[in-house]
Amino acid sequence: MGRDVPISVASDSCVVLGHFAGALAEGAPLAEALEFLREGFCLRTVVVRGVTGDLLGVAGEVLHAVPRMRSVSLGSSSIELPVLGRTGTRMATVTVVGARPSQLPALRAAAAVVALVLSPTIGVEELLDAAEQDRHDLADSLHDGPVQDLVVARYALDAALQGGDVTVARDAVQSSLVQVRRSLWHLRPRGADGLVAALHALSAQLDEAGGRPLVLRGDLEAAGELPRTLAAVAYRLTQAVSRGAVVLVTLRREADVLVIDLSGGTPLAHPERWAARARALGGDLSASAGRLRLAFPLRLPNTDARTPS
Repeated sequence: MGRDVPISVASDSCVVLGHFAGALAEGAPLAEALEFLREGFCLRTVVVRGVTGDLLGVAGEVLHAVPRMRSVSLGSSSIELPVLGRTGTRMATVTVVGARPSQLPALRAAAAVVALVLSPTIGVEELLDAAEQDRHDLADSLHDGPVQDLVVARYALDAALQGGDVTVARDAVQSSLVQVRRSLWHLRPRGADGLVAALHALSAQLDEAGGRPLVLRGDLEAAGELPRTLAAVAYRLTQAVSRGAVVLVTLRREADVLVIDLSGGTPLAHPERWAARARALGGDLSASAGRLRLAFPLRLPNTDARTPS
């Protein structure tokens, strides 16, 4: 990639940022684009690392990109800037060596550009595929659950018609009816007053079915501000991990973001589908051992309904 306009020591910050952003927009590797920042601001090194410490790009003195050397080589001239996603979640860190304090606003702008580049995109095809896979899972669940109970009930009725125990047939039909109703509970959540009411209804359903109710705590008032579409995803995520094990649901507000922490429960099946939904709605889903963290903006344009469906 050629440089039509040489970047000198006296380059204006906007010009430097323009070259940096333009290079990334043209598909240049991150390391190559970082060279515009390094040269334009006369930096010794620019390093971008992911949240797990993986090296995403480096320009300048490679020595400063070695983690064990940072404590002895960076010194007071180093600046670390967080690269934040749309919900405030840290996606990476930009570390510069040799920057001046006056360059901090421009470097923050550069970190925002990096955030745009690192932000995962989600396509309609991926969402439709996830929805189709959910239908397959639902079909499997109905086949392995209520349908098998109906098969047992059918055999019991055949036996009753041939002089068998009518009570056994009746109990088999009742068991099938209970299983169908429980499946409908999962498809149609109760609670017309937002996420908290729906989670309380889910907890009651779990308890009624002989399971463990949810433990709900935190900023319940903030959860009531969550738009309906986002509340539905949060509800479904909680529902997905709450079968067979107790789940602690903690709600807290961080600026204009609602963070939903789920601790315990059963392992989440197909986490990539849930992550795709979260990204498509401007949110973020992260997972660690026995814990899920879902972050959603509290407001979306032209969205004012609040009922999970």
